[in-house]
Amino acid sequence: MDNEYRKYNKRGSMDSIGVPDTEKIVALNDPKFRNSDDINSRAEQIFTGDKTIRQDRFDRATKSYDDINLHTAEEMEMRRREEEKDIMKYAAKMPTKAATGLNKGTRIGGSYVRKGTIVKWAVIFVAAILVLVLFFPPFFSSDPELSRVKYDEDVFEDKGLTGFKTYASANYTVYNENAFSSEDPKNYRVVDLAFTLRNPSPLQMKIPQYKIFRVDSDYDDVVCYATSVTKDSDGEVIGDVIPGFSSKDVIVRVMVNVSGMSDEEFDDCITSMVISTVDMKKKLTKNTYVPCVPAFMPVSNNTIAQVNQ
Repeated sequence: MDNEYRKYNKRGSMDSIGVPDTEKIVALNDPKFRNSDDINSRAEQIFTGDKTIRQDRFDRATKSYDDINLHTAEEMEMRRREEEKDIMKYAAKMPTKAATGLNKGTRIGGSYVRKGTIVKWAVIFVAAILVLVLFFPPFFSSDPELSRVKYDEDVFEDKGLTGFKTYASANYTVYNENAFSSEDPKNYRVVDLAFTLRNPSPLQMKIPQYKIFRVDSDYDDVVCYATSVTKDSDGEVIGDVIPGFSSKDVIVRVMVNVSGMSDEEFDDCITSMVISTVDMKKKLTKNTYVPCVPAFMPVSNNTIAQVNQ
């Protein structure tokens, strides 16, 4: 076991390091060993006290380590501040490029604003004006006092159900064809709904026709049509024209199949309606028009509609 242990130590195990033999070290000082070839010359130099030899490598390492310039936190902070001052001095000496074009400032009140910012907001303002002039729909208000039910209207106009249904499909905006389910004119009611339209733009506004955009789902099957009442000399529907910066009272006529309906149901049907313009345009030149956003006009809840007068 000892032989194996010694063999292992020869391969460089840390266990091979032992305590120096002090008797051998003392023996080096014996005069009979002086200047002997068997004595390590390095040991001879140590015992003779030769000061001319080089210092050991560890001595030199210690000396180099002692020469390192260690800085305290205060010294590092001071150096950083000095570097910042140098950078600021250098930046101050650099020539400043003068602002040009849209980067120039304009004094507004007590501050300066870039010309580019002013131009941007000016473009947005002009664009908003163009949208208002070209595409914005008219303002409206429902007029319950002028809205009325036409109890004595001859709804078929002597055409009969089939003929009138064909005429309505060609000239009015039919909402539901299934509402034309009775051949008795007494089962229908015509209602004139009054609105006041205001044109906020300088351009003439033309509204060829109207339609029922929405009605309560309970009455989808009883609403027949909607139309403008404005006609030409030949009896053709031409719609309404509103000059720029002006207003106009318009009538939208609707017809409802009231067969089996109570007054309350009829009134609820009418007041649940939302009327919309159809193909509304604004006039740019004599023969040039641009499309306009449609107007959606709810019928006022103050409108009173009864089946019988």
